[in-house]
Formats: sequence, C-alpha cells, structure tokens
Amino acid sequence: MVKFFKKHWEVLSYLIFGVLTTLLNIVLYALFNNLFGYTAANSWGNVLDNILCILFAYATNRAFVFRSRTQGREMAKEFGAFVTCRLGTMVLDAVIMIVGGNLLAAQGTALMESLLGSFYTVMVVGTGAAASSAASVGIIGGADGPTAIFVSSYSAQTLWGLCVKVFSNVIVVVLNYVFSKLIIFKKKK
Repeated sequence: MVKFFKKHWEVLSYLIFGVLTTLLNIVLYALFNNLFGYTAANSWGNVLDNILCILFAYATNRAFVFRSRTQGREMAKEFGAFVTCRLGTMVLDAVIMIVGGNLLAAQGTALMESLLGSFYTVMVVGTGAAASSAASVGIIGGADGPTAIFVSSYSAQTLWGLCVKVFSNVIVVVLNYVFSKLIIFKKKK
C-alpha cells in the first residue's frame, strides 16, 4: 500500500489539492452568487474567484504536489508560467460560464426545472418576485409516502449555474494538470 502511494503521490496529491481548489472555486462562486447576484457571479465574480484559486493552487502544487524547490529567478519563471497557464484556463472557464451560465441560462433553468420536477415536488411559498427567491420545500417520495423532506433556497437557475461551474471545473482541472506536468513543474534531466 505504501509503495502505491509513493509511486502515485503526484497524481493522488494533485487530485486532493485539485478537489480542494475546485471546492474553493465553487464555494466562492456560490458566495458571490448570494452576495452580488447570478450574473455577477458568472462574470467578474468568476474572474475574482479564479484569481484566488490560482494563488491557492500555486502554493499547494509547488509545495505538496510537484515539490518544487526552485528559488529566485527560476521560481519567478515558474510562477509566471503557472499564472500564464492558469489565466488561459481561467479564460476558458469564463467563456464556459458566460455562455453556459448566462447566455444559456433560460434553457438550463428550464432543463433543471424539468429534471427537478421528475425527482421531487416543490411547493414555493410566495408569489411573483417573492416566489423566485423564496425558500422551497422539496418532498422526494414514492408510492408509500415521502422518503425525504428538505428545505432549499436554491432556484433552478442557481442549480443550473452550479452544474455549469462543476462541468467547467472538470475541464479546467484536467488541463491544469497537463500544463503543470508538461510545462510548469517539469523535471529537469
């Protein structure tokens, strides 16, 4: 078992810190969505959360994943390459969020409502604008009665945005690993 971890440390630790970076990215997205609104979270909020995640990812990748020991100019060069690659994937993430999260929001919201409608019944308290931001009570059930009852303040649009964010993060994590392995933290022979 120890041999397995030693042999695959780089990939396993990248996955661990990749998951932590992704969770940070999603938590920041949800926070910005709640604080500043859906459109802001998918535009400038997305850029800001990416910048914070780039800094977190560099620190963890350098120290724990690729165990880089560069100093001085070499470290500055490494950081520059890291930021450049991450800015590239940030642009990709921004495009996915603007297209998927904003431009396709109506279609995505309709899709989420149809998917959610087939899984559970939602009773929304309120009317008009109040209904769109009101808490909902979801009941998941079968023929023998409700299996679970929960309260949610998420709208179908917010759930769509989170789904787009998760999709984008999967693509970004894979590309970031490839860039880190082949360009940024490549082993010198």
